[in-house]
Amino acid sequence: MFLFFKIHRAVLRSLAVLLSACLAANVSAQADVPVELNGFLENHCLSCHDSFGREGDLDLESLPFDLANKQTFAAWVLIHDRADHGEMPPKESMRPAKEDLNAFLESLSDSLIAADRERIAQTGRSKVRRVNRFEYENTLRHVLDSPWLQVSHRLPEDGTYQNFNKTGDRLDVSHVQMAKYLETADYALRSAVNAAAFRSETKRYYARDEGTMIFWMRFKKGINRYPSRAAIPMLGLTSETEVIRENQPLTVGDSNPEIRNQEAFGFVVGTQASAAKYDFRNVIVPTPGNYRLRMKTYTFTAGPNGRALGDDHGLTGGEPKWWRPDRNVVMRGKRREPITLYAHTASGESLWIGSFDSYPDPKVIEREVVLRKGDAIRPDAGRLLRTQPRWSGNPNATPEGVPGFAMNWLELEGPLNEDWPPQSYQALFGDLPFRVHESEERLPLPPLLTEETLIGWTERSPGIPHRRVEVLPNDPDADARRLLIAFIKKAYRSPIADDAIIEPYFEIYKEATAIGQSFTDAMIAAYTTILSSPDFLFLESQVGPLEDHEIASRLSYFLWNGPPDEKLEDAQNLHQEMELRAQTERMLSDPKSDRFINAFLDYWLELKEINANTPDSQLYPQYYIDDQLTEASLFETRRFFRELIDKDLPARNLVDSDFTYANERLARHYDLEPFEGVELRRVSLPDDSPRGGLLTQASVLRVTANGTTTSPVLRGAWIMERLLGVHIPPPPSGVEAVEPDTRGATTIREQLDKHTSFESCNACHAKFDPAGFALESFDIAGGWQDRYRAIGEIGEPVEGVGLNGLLFTYRNAEPVDPSGVLEDGRAFKDIHEFKSHLLGDERAIARNLVKQFIVYATGATMSFSERQQVEQIVDSCQESEFGVRSIIHAVIQSDLFKIK
Repeated sequence: MFLFFKIHRAVLRSLAVLLSACLAANVSAQADVPVELNGFLENHCLSCHDSFGREGDLDLESLPFDLANKQTFAAWVLIHDRADHGEMPPKESMRPAKEDLNAFLESLSDSLIAADRERIAQTGRSKVRRVNRFEYENTLRHVLDSPWLQVSHRLPEDGTYQNFNKTGDRLDVSHVQMAKYLETADYALRSAVNAAAFRSETKRYYARDEGTMIFWMRFKKGINRYPSRAAIPMLGLTSETEVIRENQPLTVGDSNPEIRNQEAFGFVVGTQASAAKYDFRNVIVPTPGNYRLRMKTYTFTAGPNGRALGDDHGLTGGEPKWWRPDRNVVMRGKRREPITLYAHTASGESLWIGSFDSYPDPKVIEREVVLRKGDAIRPDAGRLLRTQPRWSGNPNATPEGVPGFAMNWLELEGPLNEDWPPQSYQALFGDLPFRVHESEERLPLPPLLTEETLIGWTERSPGIPHRRVEVLPNDPDADARRLLIAFIKKAYRSPIADDAIIEPYFEIYKEATAIGQSFTDAMIAAYTTILSSPDFLFLESQVGPLEDHEIASRLSYFLWNGPPDEKLEDAQNLHQEMELRAQTERMLSDPKSDRFINAFLDYWLELKEINANTPDSQLYPQYYIDDQLTEASLFETRRFFRELIDKDLPARNLVDSDFTYANERLARHYDLEPFEGVELRRVSLPDDSPRGGLLTQASVLRVTANGTTTSPVLRGAWIMERLLGVHIPPPPSGVEAVEPDTRGATTIREQLDKHTSFESCNACHAKFDPAGFALESFDIAGGWQDRYRAIGEIGEPVEGVGLNGLLFTYRNAEPVDPSGVLEDGRAFKDIHEFKSHLLGDERAIARNLVKQFIVYATGATMSFSERQQVEQIVDSCQESEFGVRSIIHAVIQSDLFKIK
């Protein structure tokens, strides 16, 4: 939580720091100020802010009126806004007459607008910027015809400014950045070329051959002592007890295909964040690309263990535990189970690639996925128990049995290519022939746990083949020139006037061949330089109106987070409303617009931080290691925003709506009508539901909490800034945050009341704390709470078992109070009334969305002289009730979008 000094003191004090470079020591700047402003300042401001008093460390006598100076300009804008909002002068006795104030504001505004427009005419609205790392990845995918490329993680994290990673203020280029661009471009080019070394194949991988699953079938001291973690060898719905006892071969193998197809391994636990693992690690992904994945699975119920612990695995002692499964008894599943698929690397990184439902009857699901070289496939039955040390229960088990998930086999087809050679090869070398060199060495498939993991599968897995493509030119130099010209025309986003532009890159090719490099490597060296050149890395740079190709580029990097396609490149008259609107409609309806939605929400709402705060395992065992909830929360917000765009729904839905998108896990989380299934569906919300809009979505409530406690300060400031566009000044240095009391002795409201009783703190907190208090009915993951949680002796104990198998230890402490009073005096008792107050000014919601889109689309914030243009954009959307799609159109049609 942040504490702030009194608003006028805090703002002016930070303002004084901002102006330190332009304050003239011991020299009065009063003569610089226009006469019509001087009188107002003398009558209403200088008594506190002269050279002698300097209240708030601001000396208006020494403040220049050089509006060409960026810092001085910002200072006078702040003075204008504080006076306009009635925050200055603060004392009633000093308040000016309305006509005097209006005259002062009009005169100052005219001066600021004139200076601002002159600056824009000289330097443009936005700074020159490079593409960010996600735009770079998408641009490479386009230029190399490689939609499967994943390279953004190879580049340094981009800086952000005004919420987004789209502005030149943060997207600089250092020598480290250049080195990474060269390295990443080389990797991408070689991946694109070497795709021609692998024709599509279909391979099936049986669960009974997987070492990780075999490992968990055998009981061992220590990590695998309990049947809840153990793999169950099954033939349909029959437990193969002789296989468990190792009196029967693990599989019939190829001798009986019908039986082989029914053999399975069953588990009653999830694998992600759990001790037990059931990865398909025999899978060979020879090269990055698109693949078709098929998987045969079903659900089952393991009989409850009515015997003493140890009866079926040689241990002694203990009491019967019905929530532990009996591996000798399996029955038909009672329900479907949601399954998440991850691409898993040797380093432990897991990348989501899909979800599906597994049913009681065996079924083959099919998904098209993007995989990296060497990926393993990890299925995770996320609803099932995730055993942690000292676990002592299963939240899904009943006296009738323990739910489980069984896998027969996984089949992988790919890499998928529509043409041969692959389009990625043709993007670089056209129709030139090639040969493939294969090394006898193999990249070994990595083990997961211990050397024991390797038992039973290393002999069957030859590893990943090493292959290399060698291009065979007809006339090397002539082919090089022809290919470089074609490549550079696709790579550069502006028209190429002269083919001589390739000469520097042709010289690189020549130098490479001169030192003995092959034609293939020499061309990759030249291509790498093109993909690291300023013309490739940087967006439009001219000052003034954008040309058609620049509008096309700005539009595509706005709505697709990447370069224009051929239709957009060939479009004529993009300055005309009809053509620009038609292209915008086409692009919003294209699946690539998901890139815009995902990136925009990741930064505007900070959804990229959704995994930054892990729910506390003691206070919130229901959410700890619940990847299903995290996944569904993120996808809900994306689908919700997509719906606002597709249906042109009013921007007020950002605050409150009568629908959302939910799957089984979210419906349970939101106390909605229960249903089964991992797929999100549009759900109508009951009239009395506190849900609806972004404010009460689990993703937003999670990124505005810290995993342990909620904070009205953080959530309140987030709402005011992100949804309403109210500027919240940064906290003053040296003021410590209030740490919520997890023992339950005091509530966060009580602690805040002590601090905000000081006028210096309350002036700021009054702006945003009420918004945060309205959300106190929602816990750190967005679940409803009537009471705060505590660890210790205070409060009422709560019974239950977490997803990790541990008994609850938290207590219900003090009741939550979601009431508050807004700065303007309007009171509310709960989230419903708070939303109603916000919806009283729908224009403010729409205005903020306009500003967010403009910053994201143009890389520049709103300047003082552009405020009126923003209002005109908002005005143009009134007929659609500020529809989100209409707002996007209006922003794109505006002059703000069409000038540099």
